[in-house]
Amino acid sequence: MPRTATDAAALSGAQRELERQLEERLAVIQELAPFALPSVDPVAYQTAATHRTAVEQITAALNRIAQGTYGLCSGCGRQITPARLEVLPHAATCIECQSHAETA
Repeated sequence: MPRTATDAAALSGAQRELERQLEERLAVIQELAPFALPSVDPVAYQTAATHRTAVEQITAALNRIAQGTYGLCSGCGRQITPARLEVLPHAATCIECQSHAETA
C-alpha cells in the first residue's frame, strides 16, 4: 500500500502507463503475427520476440503493483529510484543490481 498521497498518485500514473504500454505491445504482436516466422520474415520474428519479452516484463510490473511490491528492487529489496521508474516503469531492479547482473 502506498505510504503517502504522492506515492498513490505516482503508483496510479505508473499503472496507467504500464497498461498503455501493454496494449501497444500486444497490438504490435498481433499485427506482426502473420509474418513473425523465421522462414517468412526474420526481422518480424525478432521484433515480435522483443515485444513478447516486454509484455512479460510489463505484466510482471502490473502484478507487483497488485501485490504492493512495485518500486522495490527484486535483487536487494531497496526502493528503486523514481527517476528510473519514470524512464522504465517495468524495472524490477535498482540500477546497482541491474549493473551487477549485466556484468556477471
